Amino acid sequence: MKNQLFKTSSGRPATVDDLTAALREVGAHDCEILFMHAGLSFGMPNTALSRKELLGSMYEAISSLGVRTLCVPTFTFSFGNGEAYDVGATASRMGVLSEFIRKQPGAIRSVDPMMSVALIGENRELVTEIGHESCGRDCTFHKLSQRDGVKFLFLGVRAGDCFTYMHHLEWQAKVPYRYDRAFSGSIRAGGREYEDTYKLFVRYNGVRPNDGSYKYEDLMMERGVMKSASFGDGLLECVSEKDAAPIYRDLLLKDPNFFITQPFDPAKADDTFEVQGVMVAM
Repeated sequence: MKNQLFKTSSGRPATVDDLTAALREVGAHDCEILFMHAGLSFGMPNTALSRKELLGSMYEAISSLGVRTLCVPTFTFSFGNGEAYDVGATASRMGVLSEFIRKQPGAIRSVDPMMSVALIGENRELVTEIGHESCGRDCTFHKLSQRDGVKFLFLGVRAGDCFTYMHHLEWQAKVPYRYDRAFSGSIRAGGREYEDTYKLFVRYNGVRPNDGSYKYEDLMMERGVMKSASFGDGLLECVSEKDAAPIYRDLLLKDPNFFITQPFDPAKADDTFEVQGVMVAM
């Protein structure tokens, strides 16, 4: 019974074995560094399991892949929302599985009050040696762009919904509709509290995203570089950094406005900032 994680809308069980098979089907095991975005859109959770047991079983399936380094987003956007950031205590706003992994023995978390990342395994410098630009130079994503063997896994979420690495690629391309905005606040880490400032690559006021991220996702599927597999009522998707990045850059090169609703006029750039919920204009 405890092998069952979810019950689908058709009444079928979705088991640990099914999840492990789906992870391998999309190639999540075939990498050195796995960066995972996750949701729980797989059906009704097994009521015989506590939340801790459910998440623990999912984490065990992911760990069984043998990937040397697992990263998960534990973004809080604390400074953007006028909040202090406590590295050890501030909860991830990126879902219950990322929060569960953040709390695992051996997990470490970056001192980034906007877009922190938790890591288990090797390559600890991906989170311990970061700069003060959450999407830019020396952030975790920047370091991933300089590595081989990196894959992005979307577990129960679509790449079009949450492929945060796209914003680093926009930073690399210096897209005109975004700018580095400084956010300041209080950080608690290593037994001390201090004030600091981090930059986030946000959209100018009035710039709105379109459905380009879903077109990008579809294009990766069409070209065969992104693999997908079903699990329960949901889906897994996986793509390597070396395959995903060139396609994104090419879309921006052909049309700098591909991912926004209206062509951007730099002469009308408005850096008036308004908090737009947790994601603060990402």
